[in-house]
Amino acid sequence: MKKMFAILSAIMLVSAASIANAATLKVFVADVNAIGVQNKDEMKVMLQTLLASRLNSDSITSVASASEADAVVSGTYMVIGKVFSLDALVKTTSGKTLTRSFIQGESQEELIPAVAKLAEKLTKDISRIYSPQPAVTAPVVAVPLPAPSSSSPPSSSSSSDFIKAAPQAAPTPVPDVVRPREYEYNKVGGWISKRLDVEANLMAPGRTLPDGSREIFMVENRKLLYFQQGSDMKLVSEASLRNNEKIISVDTLVAPDGNLDIYLTVIRSDELSSQVWQVRNGKLLQIAEGLPYFFRAFRLAGGEKKLYAQSMGRDADFYGDIFEATRDGARIILKNSIKMPRFGNIYSFNQFRGGDNKLYSVVINKENYLIVFDENQKELWRSSDKFGGSELYFQKEDLDAVRVTGDKNRWIFLDQRIEVTSKNEIIVGKNEGFWVLGNARNYKKGAVYCLAWNGSGLEEKWHTRDTQNYMPDFFFDESKNELLILQTVQRGDIATSGASSLSIKKLE
Repeated sequence: MKKMFAILSAIMLVSAASIANAATLKVFVADVNAIGVQNKDEMKVMLQTLLASRLNSDSITSVASASEADAVVSGTYMVIGKVFSLDALVKTTSGKTLTRSFIQGESQEELIPAVAKLAEKLTKDISRIYSPQPAVTAPVVAVPLPAPSSSSPPSSSSSSDFIKAAPQAAPTPVPDVVRPREYEYNKVGGWISKRLDVEANLMAPGRTLPDGSREIFMVENRKLLYFQQGSDMKLVSEASLRNNEKIISVDTLVAPDGNLDIYLTVIRSDELSSQVWQVRNGKLLQIAEGLPYFFRAFRLAGGEKKLYAQSMGRDADFYGDIFEATRDGARIILKNSIKMPRFGNIYSFNQFRGGDNKLYSVVINKENYLIVFDENQKELWRSSDKFGGSELYFQKEDLDAVRVTGDKNRWIFLDQRIEVTSKNEIIVGKNEGFWVLGNARNYKKGAVYCLAWNGSGLEEKWHTRDTQNYMPDFFFDESKNELLILQTVQRGDIATSGASSLSIKKLE
């Protein structure tokens, strides 16, 4: 009987090994060509090693030679200025192309995360396209065990006298119509406006009015628009700034006198000349101008919503710490400075508290990676995916830029807001695009993500479905548990004006 069990065990082990081998694709990573870099030979070996190690997974095994591989990966790493492109092509050993993919980056710091992202994309494509034929193995047959002799003690086991092969699961049928996946926080309720004949790139909510409608303030370059959102969006009032002025942020905060202040950060001819507005009798009225500050109203570490301000430097786009700010007539009073971590500025920064009650800072750097710092400004974690992404920018004259780019101005792109809830969850936007290279940015879709600190990194709790358009701004209204998402539904040009829409998602 022991001999019979040994035979059966051997058969099952051989069968399992055959199935495992059939399910694993063997891939060989060939040389990665390097163009426009120094130390090409070292770079080739490094990229080949990095890509091979990151392709290893449950479904793919990286092998040492093409002779033992099912597919071969070749690649090219090209650097133009500071920008790089990492391209990969996957072929079968017979020469049939399976897939190709690429990742772009804007600095050398992005190279290793880019290799990981490229490996992830290739793994998904290969697993979807390539299905190796399973090896033919002898079927496992149910074998009757010999009846116990009269001298053998009766078995106390209640198991069957037959060892049966596990039943094969029936393949899941693929439907003819595939519906978009619904995420948990998209299922309940929602509202979307009709087409708005304005290409808005900024948004801030105001008060809830007695009739239940909500104030919404939108910005289109140098124009401030006041809407009331009820069953539809009603344009109540608008105001235009001078031709040499550009609005780069809009924020709202209830003033001590009970009125709602609308803070516009305005760039006028390379300098800050910000303004404060209010709504009086349904009309927009300016109450302060020429303020030398960047403004942002947000909830630091999920606390009370406050106004913050930061200065502009001669040599630095954002200078020094940020401060709590209050308005006294036409003056701004600063207090309680907050030290900025590396990469941090008033538009790329917030704080949260971890489960240990320690205070952490979170920023989006220039390459759009999320970074978490501890109380001593030490970097603890950096995302592998990019977040943020905005087409909104302002310019400053920079004679050094002429020699590098031919443009006398330096372009400073604004970051998507980072919000922190009372539960210390991080809410951040993420845009992805057709073309993002240097100063050329054209995003095609966006989503909002909720992340939480698990003690060692930020992990995703939920995210919205991708919009089908560029998402220039969003806002999370925690008091109503609603997510407001602004979309560009048509881009303007010389002949036509752009258009936007506002959607509101109820988070349940």
